Amino acid sequence: MLNIIKQSNITKARVTELKTPHGILKTPFFMPDATRAVLKGLSQSEIEDLGLPAMVVNTFHLYLQPGAKLIKKQGGVHKFMNTNIPLISDSGGFQVFSLIHRGEGKMGSINNERARFKSPIDGSWHELTPKKSIQIQMDLGTDMVICLDDCHPNDASEKKLDQAINRTIEWAKDCKHSFEEELIRRKINKKNRPLLIAVIQGAKDIDKREFCSLELQKIGFDGYGYGARPVDEEGNFLDKVMQATAISIPTNNFRFALGVGTPEDIVRSVLMGWDIFDCVIPTREGRHGRLFYFSSEKLVGAKGKVLKF
Repeated sequence: MLNIIKQSNITKARVTELKTPHGILKTPFFMPDATRAVLKGLSQSEIEDLGLPAMVVNTFHLYLQPGAKLIKKQGGVHKFMNTNIPLISDSGGFQVFSLIHRGEGKMGSINNERARFKSPIDGSWHELTPKKSIQIQMDLGTDMVICLDDCHPNDASEKKLDQAINRTIEWAKDCKHSFEEELIRRKINKKNRPLLIAVIQGAKDIDKREFCSLELQKIGFDGYGYGARPVDEEGNFLDKVMQATAISIPTNNFRFALGVGTPEDIVRSVLMGWDIFDCVIPTREGRHGRLFYFSSEKLVGAKGKVLKF
């Protein structure tokens, strides 16, 4: 499903074609996050004028409201959003990070069987398992489905990090099994099936990242993503960790740098071999009146360093 068109002789940057049920995507490309199946602040005609290659929708938030069953009844999230471009659904893994691990237990808990969340809408409690995450995403009908993972902060202790990595690997096994069951149950053939993505965890520890990547490859997925935030506690981009993680992923699989969204970080990551990017930055910064622009023909990164193409 991944066709490599061109590979740089200087860097790891490449151009590929990725086949999805809603069309062929040419990488590298960036997607804005349509968290609740809408890009905030933009009309449908404005979205169409942008010529976006794809968008990301949020499994957890759509499950809470308006509900995956309602979206399925409408014919899937594409019809619900009135769009024909490829859509990717995240798994709920980032909510494990933001609501459970960062919420200090007030918004949820996690064990080896499931993640338990408190709804930010009405305070009700909900459980998300690997199987349930896959079922919700299949109900949404997205073109790329992501395995539920345990996304820990980069400053987690070694014990918690090892636990998160092992849980991520075991959940990936469950997700793939559930995914294959859903394909049979829904009578979706190989040609029209969505792509399945596993997420590599390991925080800032390169050895742990490589271990997680190799274990996930043994299970086998269409693509692999970079899990957890790509910056440290001071906001510095984790160049070495991002590069090592990209190298650990086979060339015949696409590489998804989740959460990478600033122009300079995208360019850095493309040079490392990452193919796909998403972030809330465009819509969030736009709502706050901020604008990104290029001051010269060369892209200047953090601390004035010129990034070479």
